[in-house]
Amino acid sequence: EAYLKEVWPLVTKELNKSGLACELNLIEGSMSVKTTRKAWDPYAILKARDLIKLLSRSVPVQQALKIMADDVHCDIIKISGYVR
Repeated sequence: EAYLKEVWPLVTKELNKSGLACELNLIEGSMSVKTTRKAWDPYAILKARDLIKLLSRSVPVQQALKIMADDVHCDIIKISGYVR
């Protein structure tokens, strides 16, 4: 939570480039993204959703921001059923 509060201005700046707005609510413990009138890429909101998922799983912000590039994708694999 402290780390997210520290890096949130960087996340906001990156999402503003795509015309997206983001909100960090520390009281509820939630992060949200939404489109603005300046949004021009329809796929950007899905990339922003993946960015939020990565940040919630403690991926460093510099690595998580790479998901906003067009040629980068992520997949979260649950391995709890594969290990003992």
